[in-house]
Amino acid sequence: MFLPRRFLSVSLLSALAMAGLVSIERNLFGVYYFSERAPQVELYNLWHAWIALSLSLAAVQGFTRDAAGLGAPVLRLASRRELGICIVTWALATLMAVVFVIDPVDFSLLAREDSLIEWVSALLIFIASGFFAAVVAGQLRAARRGAGRSAWIAAGAAALLAAGFFVIGMEEISWMQRVFGFATPEGLLVLNKQQELNLHNISTGLSELLYYTGSFLLLTLAPFIWLYLRKGISFGRLDAFAPSVLVLAASAPMAAFNSDNWSMLPTQMMVIMTVIMLLAIADMALRAGHWREFIVLTAGAILIVAIQELFILQAWQLVRLWDPTEYKELFIALGLAMYGVETWSRLRFPAANVSAAAGGTPNENTPPGDGVSELSENQRSQAA
Repeated sequence: MFLPRRFLSVSLLSALAMAGLVSIERNLFGVYYFSERAPQVELYNLWHAWIALSLSLAAVQGFTRDAAGLGAPVLRLASRRELGICIVTWALATLMAVVFVIDPVDFSLLAREDSLIEWVSALLIFIASGFFAAVVAGQLRAARRGAGRSAWIAAGAAALLAAGFFVIGMEEISWMQRVFGFATPEGLLVLNKQQELNLHNISTGLSELLYYTGSFLLLTLAPFIWLYLRKGISFGRLDAFAPSVLVLAASAPMAAFNSDNWSMLPTQMMVIMTVIMLLAIADMALRAGHWREFIVLTAGAILIVAIQELFILQAWQLVRLWDPTEYKELFIALGLAMYGVETWSRLRFPAANVSAAAGGTPNENTPPGDGVSELSENQRSQAA
């Protein structure tokens, strides 16, 4: 049984480090650690960031050493469409940062309630929910045709994801309260910070941290881990639920849009670990001689650092300190939508995905599924 002991040890150490930082800031500075506040660049903040960097490096390196016994990661070439998706999402992230530099007011207006960013984010999450609902229907049909227990389990997993994403999408638009103009119940008026019909604003800081952490685990960490695990471990139909490197690369801009929550250790570690994992996969592509993938992934890592630095050093120009997180949620929603599409396509077109995983180079007609920069073992050995 595979057990990532080093990775789990670093995770425990990270939890202890955060507990220590919470105590330091509460007792020495009188500050609630999980509060929203402007990022600062002072000696304590640099020391805090150094802890995040050290733990992030140890976590990624620890996992790769844990997984070394399973063999080299299973990768394949990216199609033009997959590379195009990544380039477009990174260009969009760059454009958003440029809008902030040119006019912080316009940057804020786009992030307001009922704005373009909020509605597109909700729409993308509903798309993810819809595709997982389609997976439920497909797996139930397969189960009734004799596919067995695995189809029932896959249907159950997809149902949970479909329901969860639907709730998240409705929370994003306050259950369409402003569309239909109904009032917030009196019980919520006192509890909800924005007096809206939603749950996440009852405890905004904690709910955001949970949502962002969960998104990081699903859209960034899980694809990286699966690169190493999928060679030696199989869960049958449930393998289709493992998000690909395409999902990681396309949704990675979510790591760059932080300001009011930058001072927290989990936020800093998620940003740094995203950069490290992108560079690690870029190194895999470089070793195989695949320059397009190397350039796209490396450029993405550089852009995360540049955009995040922008929102740290220029936070004083933000109209609302939390405006960047609205853009962050857009890229989370984009990643969830892509995850839903690729899971559905893997189960809808299993033969095409098995062919690609076996070493075929995908073409423009191949359904999206196994991700950017995923090279087969034969391709890697030939390139070497």
